Amino acid sequence: ALRIDADFVPALNNLATLLAEAGREEESSLFSCQAFILPPLAGKPQRTLGIAYYRLGRIADAAECYRAWLRAEPDNAVARHYLAACTGMDVPAKAPDDFVTALFDEMAENFDEKLVGKLSYRGPEIIAGLLDGYVAAGGTLDVLDGGCGTGLCAPLLAPYAKHLTGVDLSPGMLDKAREGNLYGELVEAELTAYLSNRKNAFDLIVMADTLIYFGDLAALFAAVRQALRPAGVFAFTVEANTEPAQPQLDYHLSPSGRYVHSRHHLARGLDAAGFALLRCDDVVLRSEFCKPTRGVGVLARVLAQEPVGLEEQRGKPVT
Repeated sequence: ALRIDADFVPALNNLATLLAEAGREEESSLFSCQAFILPPLAGKPQRTLGIAYYRLGRIADAAECYRAWLRAEPDNAVARHYLAACTGMDVPAKAPDDFVTALFDEMAENFDEKLVGKLSYRGPEIIAGLLDGYVAAGGTLDVLDGGCGTGLCAPLLAPYAKHLTGVDLSPGMLDKAREGNLYGELVEAELTAYLSNRKNAFDLIVMADTLIYFGDLAALFAAVRQALRPAGVFAFTVEANTEPAQPQLDYHLSPSGRYVHSRHHLARGLDAAGFALLRCDDVVLRSEFCKPTRGVGVLARVLAQEPVGLEEQRGKPVT
């Protein structure tokens, strides 16, 4: 049917369903999106149309959807951010607070089911692997889960923690995190500002899938450094810059609405902030439209007063 009429919507949807049932989810999503952008368009949300165009690689068309959304809702932070992501114009140094709050408040109720169940999110698993062999799980540390969301990292951090603090911008996410009863404290705050007021407060700071909403990481790295005690440890994940057209960029905002970073930017920023880089691992963070999202898992330690060799640092767990 599609050889006769490539825009025949019933055939596109049926083929998408058959491919999904056959386990060919990536191909299925392609045909679903092809069907969705075809008329009739009445009643179809501009946001969803934008996502479909993004999946099809039609970024200029996605941008037009976000422009239409902004015309209808001029103050919508989510539409504004995605328009910047698709056009490269008026790109902020980090995702605006109102965008982050709106996005994650909206997703809070079904966040765990979608992120873990449908998107195969591996953030907690990656963080656990980074810490293994470097940080002693003795329940003696003051630990910060930065951008804690619904608390997916809390079970793996609890064995390390004397006191576990979670910080997030989204009240909806914090409400879900509170249900787990694993945090000693949950704080609604912007992360850089919060850390800037917590000098020498933590032994371990973790940020899983948080820095994808930050562009230039210099200010955040500096805030993390001053919030950590001597020999404190910082573990985090970022999305990797894998776009051939932009290999030299330290970071950029991708059409997904998330920032991606180069290894060079990470290493240089950590060094400038006073960290020793312990690990920088290639990882798969999650899937998007059934394709792996490549990233980097990083572990760094606050530099000692006297220079310490990397091998010596590697062999000395934080206690």
